[in-house]
Amino acid sequence: MSRARESMELRLARLEDGGLELRAPEVGEVCGVLAAGATLAPGMVAGALVRLGRSYDLVVPAGAGGLVTSDAPGALRHAVGYDDLVYALDPSGIADVVGADGAAGGALADGALVVRASQPGRVWRSASPGEPPVCSEGDALEDGTALCLIEVMKTFSTVPYRATGGLPARAVAGRWLVEDGADVEPGTPLLAVEGAQ
Repeated sequence: MSRARESMELRLARLEDGGLELRAPEVGEVCGVLAAGATLAPGMVAGALVRLGRSYDLVVPAGAGGLVTSDAPGALRHAVGYDDLVYALDPSGIADVVGADGAAGGALADGALVVRASQPGRVWRSASPGEPPVCSEGDALEDGTALCLIEVMKTFSTVPYRATGGLPARAVAGRWLVEDGADVEPGTPLLAVEGAQ
């Protein structure tokens, strides 16, 4: 069984004009940075940091979310120092997509609880063809449990379960609301969930 990759939280800086910046938590090389126009939400994996030969998922911190306004670097990997800019974000307008707190959760009109996409892209329910799904109906979910992947321009981000936006701390995965390989937009319902006992 493969071991989960370690993660680091990006550093959040709030600007006087209301903008947000996500900055490097350590010295290293950043890769998988999303292009301008992508949407980020708390708990989302937004690239990777390679440091001393080890790779860490870069996670968007609580309280951060919005539209990426900075351009992705031209190179696949680029060097960063501690607190160097990785993303500039415009948080306005994201409330209608993922909730005022940046939560990618909520309820459908019929009251069913759902996990929603926090960014546009293509949903993949398994890591590669022929492998079992990352998450199946009936699986127990808690904060951080991987659900699926979203691909944007050959960059894959893990979609974790987050107990925000009205979603319970512990849940059970229900039915998938999108097909494997489907294109989604921010706010698209991905997976129905039920509170766990």
